[in-house]
Amino acid sequence: MAGRNYVYGNAARQLPRETEKEFYVRSRSAREQERLERRAYHKKVYNAILIVATVVALCFIIWHYINVQAEVTSLMNQKASLQSQYEALRLDNDLYEDRIYSAVNLQEIERIAVEELGMKLAGEGQIIIYSGEIEDYVKQYMDMPE
Repeated sequence: MAGRNYVYGNAARQLPRETEKEFYVRSRSAREQERLERRAYHKKVYNAILIVATVVALCFIIWHYINVQAEVTSLMNQKASLQSQYEALRLDNDLYEDRIYSAVNLQEIERIAVEELGMKLAGEGQIIIYSGEIEDYVKQYMDMPE
């Protein structure tokens, strides 16, 4: 067992003071370097998380905007459809009204009223014009003269 040095005992040998000081300086700078590296790593992770969160938020906003645009387009199409239905119904209504007015014969109505129902045409002085402040109804306080 030549060339090997063994130290027996329970006490570690003492390093010279200069070597001990270098060890602490080296280990402090290594610890400082390690701390700086950890800080830089955490900063990179934080930036990556921030970028991912921003991209996710932006995607959500774009998705929501597209949905709102689609809903607006759908509502505009619905409005156009309802307007065309309204126009068609109005045209039909105008046609029915014209048919009704053209089917009415005023002379025939007057003949039936006078001959069959016994009504008389209004004479001079029998027409009373009333103008009231309230336009939606009129109160009758006495019987109308014959």
